[in-house]
Amino acid sequence: MRVHPFEPNYLPQLRELVNHHLSAVVPGWTLPDEAVAAHLERDYGEYVTDPWVTERTTLLATEGWRVLAAAHLPRYGEGEEVGKDFRGAGEIGWLLSLPERPEAASTVLSAARERLCSWSVSRELVSGGGLPVVPALASVRDCWPHVAYALEIAGYGAGDEHREAVYAGTLASVPDPGDPPLPDLEVRRGVGNFGVRFSAVRGGEEIGRLECVADLTEGGALPALRGWADLEELWVREDSRNRGSAASWSSTR
Repeated sequence: MRVHPFEPNYLPQLRELVNHHLSAVVPGWTLPDEAVAAHLERDYGEYVTDPWVTERTTLLATEGWRVLAAAHLPRYGEGEEVGKDFRGAGEIGWLLSLPERPEAASTVLSAARERLCSWSVSRELVSGGGLPVVPALASVRDCWPHVAYALEIAGYGAGDEHREAVYAGTLASVPDPGDPPLPDLEVRRGVGNFGVRFSAVRGGEEIGRLECVADLTEGGALPALRGWADLEELWVREDSRNRGSAASWSSTR
């Protein structure tokens, strides 16, 4: 086994490794070679943090010509334009490995930490599951226990920050809307920062909003995602929470 930077002739196997992990989360989710290769050069969908990246590399653990594990590492700059949580940091953006080869995950992680050390980063960050192009994969999924185990034995753990994510399934599981949970509550549809915005309005004031991306195919480039949507943002004003305001959006499905 050896660990080395990504080489183009390994792209089909890397794409296969990526798709094995994607399809374990949602059957049918796959990426073409072009989408994987483009992500290794730049994360075009991330317009906030990606411009802060000054260097990036993808490491492969291979045995003969077979790809056993892979890790993608971005390094962030130290300028004032870089957010304080990322300034001077290095990150393991994602880690993938064959479940039956845990030693490959450990080996590529060890090499990744050596690379971060050679960059003289101020801190190490781990995303672990930010796979290219695909939404709903912002962390290590519970169907990837081999990835979680590799990170755990390497000494990485969850941070103190608390985040919530809301995911949904098929629309058949969403109940039909009933009466408005609050008097004079109406839902308005408009354009948001990420996609279509549904705003809960009462007395002329927005008390909550939900944004969704209705087309995940990237203009048809990812046909496997046809028919899927992504809930990008959900917010309810503090004084209106736990009163059923968010349920009003089910009427817009």
